[in-house]
Amino acid sequence: MTTIAVDRPHFSLAAILTACIAYGIGMGLTLPLLSIVLERMGEPGSVNGLNLATAGLASVAVAPYVPRAMAKIGTAEVLALALAVAACALIAIYYVPKLWLWFPVRFLLSSGLNALFVIAEFWINRLATAQNRGRYIALYSLCFAGAYGIGPALLQVTGTRGIVPFAVGAGLLLAAILPVLFARRTAPRIEHAFDSSVISVVRAAPAIFAAAFVFGAVDAGMAGLIPVYAMRKGYTEAHAALCVTAMALGSIVFQYPIGALADRMRKRNLLALCTATGIVGAALTPFVVDSPLLLYLVLFVWGGLILGVYSIGLTMLGQRFEDSELANANAGFVILYSLGLLAGPLGEGVALDAWNPHGLMLSLGLICAAYVGFLLFRRPSAAARSV
Repeated sequence: MTTIAVDRPHFSLAAILTACIAYGIGMGLTLPLLSIVLERMGEPGSVNGLNLATAGLASVAVAPYVPRAMAKIGTAEVLALALAVAACALIAIYYVPKLWLWFPVRFLLSSGLNALFVIAEFWINRLATAQNRGRYIALYSLCFAGAYGIGPALLQVTGTRGIVPFAVGAGLLLAAILPVLFARRTAPRIEHAFDSSVISVVRAAPAIFAAAFVFGAVDAGMAGLIPVYAMRKGYTEAHAALCVTAMALGSIVFQYPIGALADRMRKRNLLALCTATGIVGAALTPFVVDSPLLLYLVLFVWGGLILGVYSIGLTMLGQRFEDSELANANAGFVILYSLGLLAGPLGEGVALDAWNPHGLMLSLGLICAAYVGFLLFRRPSAAARSV
């Protein structure tokens, strides 16, 4: 079984949130940084995209093995190792002499970060109870969203040249190791034999895992392509970037209220409502795009509520699975999110060009509509009805 010391749960919560914040700030800083560096080197966009796609490959390759590593080594110990690997890989990217070496180093970086995701989400779910799980997951999502928004702003301070921005990102990841190790005695331990696999738990609850895929697909399109949509409608680069800011602010404001609702109402219904905001937001955007204030308002609400798809799905995961199954379920959740992150922008980018620029909104709306229909019309299993 999975056990956790509950006499000092604040140690665990501090460790989880510190790791989450370090990851959010570090990745919010390094993702644009690496893209900027490749662009400065004169590399084509296809190379930049392939380098980003390495994250999805790392997720599929590494995440299924994280639960077994946790069982053998320890939850906190593997989390600390993941932070250290990611930090070292980030510094190594700066020093590699050849472009082709970026790919294996980026794979290591993404492997550490994907392991971090699996462990942190498993830990927060085991720490939570049925009465507060929605709020705990919301707090986790809020910290990540806020930290991720801070990351790009740090580039204004560190600049994009030299080792300083790489060192700052690595330093944040390394700093999170101390609270993680300090809380190792309160970390959940996997003691039950592994009688399930990632594939088996995904098949057991497809609606929950689909939430991760849908959010990955929609989130990537919103963060990466809505600024392009705005620029094609006449916005300057600076004003188009504010679209992402509006969505990030909304995700910060709405997460805790969504978590509180998740503790009080049927989560499947709330999941459908949050996903439906994607349909409404996509439908409204073409009508408000000519008014910047109205566009930012729509994106603020849309971006804030759509993050609920991921956080509610993660909450349902903790309620549906337990023990070693939960560790495998968290690995599957991260994999599905990463696959959505890869697949979504491909179709959305094609739609953006095919019906310039409103095809993006059509594709985002259709993804959300398909998932809402799945939730409403697919009869859940007996186990799924409890969530």
